[in-house]
Amino acid sequence: MNRNKETSNLANGAKPKSHTSRITNTIIMKHLTLITVLAFASQLSFAQSDGEKFQILSKSKIISKLSKLALAQITVNYKITTEERVIGKEKRSGSVAGAKITAYLQTTDGDLTESDLQEVTDYFYSYFQKKLKASGIDTVGWSRIAATDFYKSNQVDEEKGGGERAGNVWVTRSARNGNTIYGGGLTPVFPFLKLKRASKFSDEIGAPAASFLITVDFADVMVNVDIKTGTSEGLYYTNKTKITKFKSAVRPEVKVVATNQFSLFWNDKMHQENLLLKEDLASVGGYSDNISEDASKARSGLAKAFAFRKEMAPVVIETTREKYKTAAKKALEKYADAFVEKAKEGK
Repeated sequence: MNRNKETSNLANGAKPKSHTSRITNTIIMKHLTLITVLAFASQLSFAQSDGEKFQILSKSKIISKLSKLALAQITVNYKITTEERVIGKEKRSGSVAGAKITAYLQTTDGDLTESDLQEVTDYFYSYFQKKLKASGIDTVGWSRIAATDFYKSNQVDEEKGGGERAGNVWVTRSARNGNTIYGGGLTPVFPFLKLKRASKFSDEIGAPAASFLITVDFADVMVNVDIKTGTSEGLYYTNKTKITKFKSAVRPEVKVVATNQFSLFWNDKMHQENLLLKEDLASVGGYSDNISEDASKARSGLAKAFAFRKEMAPVVIETTREKYKTAAKKALEKYADAFVEKAKEGK
């Protein structure tokens, strides 16, 4: 634990019996990066099944009645940098402070390649198909889907390689290197004219269809800010104290995480409905070889001096490509298992 105490006495030059103030700021930083037990809210719901972590955002006319499904699109975002940011505020004084922590995935036998992640995604597609059939939900072959005019002419213009936002970096792959029929975003459903074509597509292949948007993370990250202020009166001054505590923790585990992205289902009757993952699914641990702090990845210079958020020491999680791929495949299996459980609820 590091302590940095800064005192500013505003009573300098004050006359006897004048009433001035003295402010004391104490910042306490506690970095729990290597601790293996975290108190995450998701872990408190251990009794909840993974299927219950899905939410259908309307009265279901498709998912709850599935006897057949076409996996028209499976798009997976694989995070390789994950960041958590938080702002703490004390209600009494209104004092605020921010903090963030960043974790980096590092494979020690060479960088993860697009072909590595394509392998994982295609494995998931095959597993999902088999899981659906085993549960009594028939599927549509990929060649049948890819041969339709709707599939070939409705690719969303999006960067397939990946992206970066708010400190998070990810690589994006689609099953079978498929087209992006549905991109999510601010409009979670097809507009009317596209829905007409999508419904005709469902009629042509003889099944409802779905576009799945999924995000896989490689670590649980937590950061917390706690602020406490106080006041004590002296004869000639008021002493104000402010103590800010920062705590952070990182645990290596691969899992499908909840995001604000919706998956989309539609059928030949022009019905469409969204599926949202409300909470992270069960995780897969034990894949990492080492976890360490790397201060060289933190901000420096003016960026650090003028940053609002306190940056905790960045963390690097080391593993091999094969170990990561194995863990990612298991995490995605849990998604397919959970979806089948959710679909069977309505039957």
